Amino acid sequence: MLERRPLFGALIGLTLVFTIWHMSFQEAVSNGANGVNGGGSGPYPPEPPVAVVTWSELAGNQTGWYSAAPPMGFMLVNPADSLPKDDYTSLIDLKDFKFTINFSNCSGSSRSSRSGSRSRSRRRKREDDADAPSDSLKSDDRRSPLVLVLVHSAPTNWYKRNTIRDTWGRYDPRAKLVFLLGAVNSSVLQRRIEQENRMYDDIVQGSFLDAYRNMTYKHVMALKWFTYHCPEAKYVLKADDDVFVNTPALYDVLAGLQTQRRRLLFCQEIRNAPVKRTHRSKWFVSIPEYRDKYYPNHCPGYSILYTPDVAYQLYREAMRQPYFWIDDVHITGTIARRINVTITPTDAMLLNRTAKDAIVEGRANATDQLFFFTTPDLREGEIRKLWKAVTAGGGGR
Repeated sequence: MLERRPLFGALIGLTLVFTIWHMSFQEAVSNGANGVNGGGSGPYPPEPPVAVVTWSELAGNQTGWYSAAPPMGFMLVNPADSLPKDDYTSLIDLKDFKFTINFSNCSGSSRSSRSGSRSRSRRRKREDDADAPSDSLKSDDRRSPLVLVLVHSAPTNWYKRNTIRDTWGRYDPRAKLVFLLGAVNSSVLQRRIEQENRMYDDIVQGSFLDAYRNMTYKHVMALKWFTYHCPEAKYVLKADDDVFVNTPALYDVLAGLQTQRRRLLFCQEIRNAPVKRTHRSKWFVSIPEYRDKYYPNHCPGYSILYTPDVAYQLYREAMRQPYFWIDDVHITGTIARRINVTITPTDAMLLNRTAKDAIVEGRANATDQLFFFTTPDLREGEIRKLWKAVTAGGGGR
C-alpha cells in the first residue's frame, strides 16, 4: 500500500483546497446570506447528510485546484508583544489567573512512550514556567509544529486522554498535543493529574475551577496558551476528548498545501439556533445573559480548525468582552462576528454517526471516504476502532 500514499495525500489535498476556495467564494457572493435552521434541541446541529467523496470522483476533478487556493499572508512572530502587560495573569474577568501546570516546549511532542522519571531540576523549571510567559517565544531554532492540537478534557477523563494518546493524538513530528484542564477541589485528584503529567508532559491546567459554566475560561485559556507558548504553529486544532480526528489525513493535507489560508475558521456550522428560554433545558439562558432570540452562526466546539491569525484575534477580542458561559456561541459566534471572520463549513469532511457506525462495524472502508472529523460522544472503543480503520489500509501515513 506504500505506493498509494502519495496519491492519497495529493487527492485529499486537492479536495480541501477546492472546498475552502468554493466556500470562500460563496461567502463573498452572498455576503452573509441567511442559512437553514440548524439549532435543534441541543448544542449540536442535526446530523449532516452522508456525502461520500470517492477516489474515482476525485481523480476526474483535480485539474487546477491548487491554483484556486488564496494566499496565507503573514502571522505575527510574537503576537503577545501587542497585548497589555498584565494580560498573561488575567483571563477575561479573572485578574489573578495562572497556569498551575504548564510547559514551554511547543516544538517536538510529548509522548506516551516517555517514562515518568524526570529530574527534579526539570520539574522545578516547568513549575517556574507556569508563572511567567515563555522566553522561548523569541527562539528561532525550534521546529514549528504544523498543527497545535488543543484538547478540552475534564480532570477525571484520564481514560479518554490515554485513548487519544494511543490513537489520533499519538506521536507525530508535525503536531503538538496539549490537554486543557481547570482546577479541582480534591487534593487526591490533583496529585493524580500531576502524576499523569509527569508521565506524559502534555497537560496545561488553569487556576479556574473546572466546571460546566466555566468552559469559556477553558476555551480562552487554550487560545492564550497558543498566543504565548506556541504562536509559531501553522494551524490550531481545538477538539473535545470524545471525538475522533483523522489526523493522518488532516496532517497530510495541511502539509501538502502549497499555500496557507488566512482567516480560516473551519468547523461544522450551526445556523439560526434559538436561545433556550425554558428552565427545563440544560442550555437555558436568561434574557439578562443574552438578549437576542437567536445565536449568531457558530461552531459546535468538538472540532475546530483555526489559522493562527484567527486564533490570536479571537483571543485578543475575547479578553476584552464580558463573559458568556456557552463558549461555542461566545468564541466562534459573537467574538468571531466582532473580528469579521466567517465560518468555512466542514461539509463532507465531517463523518456523521451513520457513516461512523458503518466503519466501526466493518461494513465500510474508512479509506474509501474522505473525512477529517466525527461527531462527538464517541466511546473509547469506537475511537480505537476508527484509528485502526484509517491506519490499516493505507489511509494514514
